[in-house]
Amino acid sequence: MIQRAWATGSNENWGERMRVVVGVKYRLSVLQQRAGFAMRGMSNYAKLMVRTGNHRPRLAAVTVGRNDDYMADFRERLLATVSWNVKYLVSEFIFVEWNPPADRELLSLELTQKFDCLRAYVVPPEIHERICRNQNIKLLEYHAKNVGIRRAQSPWIISTNADAAVGLDSVNTLLNSELDKNVLWTAERCDIPWRENIQRDIGLLGSLRFRRVNPYVELGTGEFCLASRELWHRARGFDEEMVRHRFGCDIRGTAQMVALGGSIRRVGTVLHLTHPTSCSESIQPHHGETATPEGVPYHNPDDWGLGNLKEVEIAERVWRLE
Repeated sequence: MIQRAWATGSNENWGERMRVVVGVKYRLSVLQQRAGFAMRGMSNYAKLMVRTGNHRPRLAAVTVGRNDDYMADFRERLLATVSWNVKYLVSEFIFVEWNPPADRELLSLELTQKFDCLRAYVVPPEIHERICRNQNIKLLEYHAKNVGIRRAQSPWIISTNADAAVGLDSVNTLLNSELDKNVLWTAERCDIPWRENIQRDIGLLGSLRFRRVNPYVELGTGEFCLASRELWHRARGFDEEMVRHRFGCDIRGTAQMVALGGSIRRVGTVLHLTHPTSCSESIQPHHGETATPEGVPYHNPDDWGLGNLKEVEIAERVWRLE
């Protein structure tokens, strides 16, 4: 009996030691990931600083949103990512404000005042109600992106999100590559912390703070897809039959361009400011139904991106679709 008790105690001690060892290994692994991420970020920043010449490809970024408290301090995140992307890469910015709440000020007004390169298009609630078939979705994200993609004027267009900043490795890749009209670029998403209601910009140090990585998938992530304007128009944007969907519409759009002759290259990383309403935290009703890449190519109508609607200017560089 004494021997059995001793053996039991030994097993318990051994199990506890193993848990400690596993915990230490995990923490060391996380520390290595964070250190490696920061070192790569600093290296890419240094490459940008010593780069000769100011040439940039003419790149437009398209992002969408509405002033509905979708996440804590959405406005501040949006301002921070637009500022970062314009500083390092983007020369034209299109913001589409979809189904704005009647009791809130338009985000478009402040954005156009702060950023000279930004134009905004407002899609009113009655158009959303006419199109959407899912009561949980207040923002048809990929219909909204189509509005911006159709109206972007630059020869290269990035579809991105309001909480996404192009990684400096991706910036270096694009600035040092010869872009091809039949090549689309996708990215690996890296989550970085954002201090809600405290932080106002990303900054170099903020871009080096690693939280986690979402392993690269060739068809990409909603935070980043770059293609030529020609290829986006050949595809006619994202699938507008997805009127109950949000999750998965990004990779369906990428698959469409591949089906129509595009090829994919990996650009690097895109930085995502973490928030609890993200689909990577949990799938929630506002994410809608899931779209898949099956059944491409799809066929949007000639007036995709609400191309048949009248654009009424309501402020400098802000138009309302009617």
